[in-house]
Amino acid sequence: MNHVPKRTRTIESGACSHCVKQRERCYIGVRGIPCSNCRRSKVRCDGLASQELQVKKRIPPRVYCDEALFESQIRRVEQEQASCPVRFTVPFTAPVTAADPLENYVSIIHQFLGPKPLDPPATVNFPRFVSEIPKHLDIRDLDSLESKGALCLPPDPFRKQLLKSYILWVHPQLPILDLERFLRAIADNDGKNRLSLLLFHAVMFAASAFVDISHIQNEGYKSRTEARYVLFQRVKALLDLNCEDDALATVQGLLLLTHWNDLPTTEGDAIHWIGKGFSLAISIGLHKNPDSTVSLSDSRVWRRTWWGVHNHVQLTAGNLPSMVSMQKEHGKGLRFEMPIITLNDFEFCVLSPEARAVVDDCELLYNIEYQKTQALVFIQKTRLCRLSRFSIISSRFKGLVNGRCNPEMEICLETAPTPDESEELRRWLFQLPHGTIPHCPPDLVPTECARSIYLHQAWLRLLYLGSTYAVHCEESQSLGDAFVDSVMSSHSKAAEQCLMDMTDLFDEIDSLDLSEQLPCLASLLLVLSVTFHRQMLQNGVQNEKTRSSRSLHRCWNVIRKLKEASEIARRLTVVVEDATCADLWELLSSINQSGRRPSQTPPRKRRRCD
Repeated sequence: MNHVPKRTRTIESGACSHCVKQRERCYIGVRGIPCSNCRRSKVRCDGLASQELQVKKRIPPRVYCDEALFESQIRRVEQEQASCPVRFTVPFTAPVTAADPLENYVSIIHQFLGPKPLDPPATVNFPRFVSEIPKHLDIRDLDSLESKGALCLPPDPFRKQLLKSYILWVHPQLPILDLERFLRAIADNDGKNRLSLLLFHAVMFAASAFVDISHIQNEGYKSRTEARYVLFQRVKALLDLNCEDDALATVQGLLLLTHWNDLPTTEGDAIHWIGKGFSLAISIGLHKNPDSTVSLSDSRVWRRTWWGVHNHVQLTAGNLPSMVSMQKEHGKGLRFEMPIITLNDFEFCVLSPEARAVVDDCELLYNIEYQKTQALVFIQKTRLCRLSRFSIISSRFKGLVNGRCNPEMEICLETAPTPDESEELRRWLFQLPHGTIPHCPPDLVPTECARSIYLHQAWLRLLYLGSTYAVHCEESQSLGDAFVDSVMSSHSKAAEQCLMDMTDLFDEIDSLDLSEQLPCLASLLLVLSVTFHRQMLQNGVQNEKTRSSRSLHRCWNVIRKLKEASEIARRLTVVVEDATCADLWELLSSINQSGRRPSQTPPRKRRRCD
């Protein structure tokens, strides 16, 4: 006979420990706690009711995260923080994402405490001399700025060297800053005077083209090109997100971006940035004389900024909507009411010791004579740009060296050159103040400030030679030939002399080890000189070949030193080193030959030089 096995009572089945010990049936599932046996025996019943048992079975086991997961996340955060030398973090904790290991517990907390609050406004902690980030930016905008490095400032030693280079090599060409106010804000760092973050990064970027390469390498950059790209991306990120409310500071930043490149790229070139700056300057009325309610210091900055825009447009982008008739200050169209710049538009003073300490006491900040000389150079450069057709050279040669003749880069001349233009340029030259004429420093080891003064004087003379060359080229050709030089003809002696003078001046600059401090536009004049001397070397008589060989070598030394700052110089270096790219030489040489336009030259099959 089969017997049904006796059911075993255990604590796991829900029976209390007293019934299990006495081997009695526990009726806790029928009458609940306490069971009848414990009630009769007057002992504590510790069994579990069936409902409680079911709840216990439904609770999932605890899941513990691997400690290695937390360690990997900590290492990742430390690496991100170490990648930026000076990092300014957001002062609130970002919400936990679904990929985090504490997702279960965060969701439970949210169920008890209700929905999570809205994110607090995005703020960034900067040094007190830098303006705050606009309030309209959200966390995604901040992440974008942070990824581009726009929330990082250079370390103090590197910043000091960049500012010093800016004062020596950039500010004389673009005196758009009030140096006392700018440097004093950094020195005090008390929040009373704040600098535009966009303008600050633009100053750092512009100076990176001229600072000594040793300082760039000390910051971990492999080359000047890499450092300039990183600093450029910071400015561009701020521009893309409209992080600057001050339109004047934006115009100044765009002016400084003209140091980025001299050929069209995906990031834009000098013409692109000066075009945006010119449009914004017109929209805010920068071309008009500032109102009398503006302080004297601000009105001076206003005037200098406008004439900086004017000069860059005239030198690099003469085809910007026909310059809105910039040369025609009367008649139909836009009127430019700004009077010509004078010495009264500059501040000449000995800067405070605190301001000078920011750049390690640069001589230019306390030498009044040097300050006046630089101001005179800028004034004469402005007067020259009002007469100059230098943008003809800029537009034509950029298209050729870029490997194509882009119709968009053709110069749009409204009027034919007049016979008086050559005479006006000569009159300008004869009326030059003595302090603006280039003279080699008399000292065997000139100071850095004296070298800076000489370079800007020499660059003014180079601009005059380039402008004179362009006028002679136009006068020797009909307007329909669109700038075809005829230096080999009997009418080109003056143009040929300009090229020879350019070569001698470049050689003098190189002898003072100043080639790397030349502006990017210098590469255009070097292309003219190199192409001319190469033609003379191939087609001239023996005496001319000997002279052109030496001149070609001297110009080539300067081009090699400019290749990290100038895309044109880099492309030309590639062409010279690659003999198979000879047809680019043909395009360049066609400018120095009469007859055809370069764009009409039948293209040859060639391999890319870049």
